[in-house]
Amino acid sequence: MPVRRKDQVLGKEQQIDGPQGYRVYNNDMSAILRVFALLSLCLAPNLSWSQPRVEDTTEYQSSYDDTLTFRQMTYLPSRDNVNGVYSKAINETLEELIRKNHKWNYTDNNAASANTPPEELVGNSSVVQSLSKSLNADGFFVSELRKDPKEVSIRLYLFSTMSGQLIAEQELRRTTDNTEIVKTAVRSLFARILEKIPYDALVASRTDNRVTINAGKRDGVIKGQNLTIVKIIGAKKHPKRNFIIKSNKAILGQIRVVKVDDYLSFADIISETEPGVIDKDAKVTGLSSIRYEATPWTKSYTPPEQLLSENNKVVFGKKAQEWVAKDPPTFGKVGADFSLGTFDNRLALADGSSLASKVPAYPRVNLTGEIWVTPKIYANAAFSQGIGSSVNPTGNPPEVSNSMTHYRMSFGYNFILRDEFFGPKFNVDIGFSSYRMFVDSAGASGFTTLQYRSMPIGIGGYVPINKTRTWAIGGTAYFHLFPSLNETPISSGGDPNNNINHFLFFAENKISQRLRWKIGMEFMILSTNFSGPGSRTLPATDLSHRFTLLSTGIDYLF
Repeated sequence: MPVRRKDQVLGKEQQIDGPQGYRVYNNDMSAILRVFALLSLCLAPNLSWSQPRVEDTTEYQSSYDDTLTFRQMTYLPSRDNVNGVYSKAINETLEELIRKNHKWNYTDNNAASANTPPEELVGNSSVVQSLSKSLNADGFFVSELRKDPKEVSIRLYLFSTMSGQLIAEQELRRTTDNTEIVKTAVRSLFARILEKIPYDALVASRTDNRVTINAGKRDGVIKGQNLTIVKIIGAKKHPKRNFIIKSNKAILGQIRVVKVDDYLSFADIISETEPGVIDKDAKVTGLSSIRYEATPWTKSYTPPEQLLSENNKVVFGKKAQEWVAKDPPTFGKVGADFSLGTFDNRLALADGSSLASKVPAYPRVNLTGEIWVTPKIYANAAFSQGIGSSVNPTGNPPEVSNSMTHYRMSFGYNFILRDEFFGPKFNVDIGFSSYRMFVDSAGASGFTTLQYRSMPIGIGGYVPINKTRTWAIGGTAYFHLFPSLNETPISSGGDPNNNINHFLFFAENKISQRLRWKIGMEFMILSTNFSGPGSRTLPATDLSHRFTLLSTGIDYLF
């Protein structure tokens, strides 16, 4: 007979055929699961559930930030212009300083050489990257010393091997030149370079919400100090030399220091822009805060808020403008000056007589422009226009007007002596020149209108003459190749042999960072000898034009 029984647990009757025809009650796994579910519902109000922290895998990537992550550092052999007298001392000092900096690991530079001058690395990222392949470093220092009779100039550079670009450079000058003074100068330059790196430390590791940074007591870290974590996303750079002037940073969060060792610190993350965004190699800033002295509040002091107020009567209703520091001039200059001097015109005739006239007060306006393609390569142009009148030696008319137009265009190269653009230097340039003197009474018996064309080669120099470098002197001598002459309306003679001599001297004063006041003297002689007859009734044997001018003007550098 089938057996029937009540399910003791659920109060439900269930009948199943057994293997021998018996019907048994099955208390199977589904019943157990139902019991467990019922107990869970009953106990749910007394239970608390903990959910694991969900981490965001978002990362702030910046290729520029990566080029400034320095873990492995080294140096290239230094250079000097005194047969290596100071190079060894500089190299030893740089190696010592890099090894002592606990934030970096020193990398040996056995494969490096001192064949490339540091100035040739500036702006040549491909050369730097090629040179860096054998260094196994994130960055390297290189130094150069130049000695002249008055002083010693020491310059230190820091390059990134990843980008190949100059990160920072510093220079010191000393009037004495023993080895200890050079070593002290290198240490000072090294400290200045470290200040130019746009962060103070790196995050070495992260575990949960605690980070380790590679700076400690020796770096000024204090327990309880709040530090900012940033990512460097760009920088304002020098337009020519490309070193960092000001960096652009994205704030990732803040940390609070909880433990400080000599060279390491441990901190808790107190805020971050997104979960997990603060990670290894993030940049730490704020180790040393900037402090300002208290500003005295007196009756004569006007707060900036009042100066910028719309109701402020001091500015007389004009819109206040924010003051912005100006960058040093790096692109070129334009100038204008006024000249006053004398002009002599002479024509010797075949019968032994001559025609001569002189302009005693000859005014002229000069405009110049120069573009600095690089610190060493430049292009310039000059235009001059003058006018004057003189007694006509033929007597008809009694006076003649003289109008001169002169322009010159050239390309040149600077030989910079101290790796300083506004320091002592020589320059060489070559270009095209045209000089034209128009005479309004040109005729068969008087002066003619002349035009000389040539290819001038200029050799000049520039040197500051005081310690503050506010005064400088310079000059240029022009040697004119292939001078040609064109006369109108007639020719004074045949087979002309032309010659042009041109000299220019000047002194300049630095009024401001962008303005220079100049005074100068200019001498120019254009002459021609004739060996054959021309179309003149009485041919000439030679002619000459001579200028002596004193000028003053302003140059604007940009």
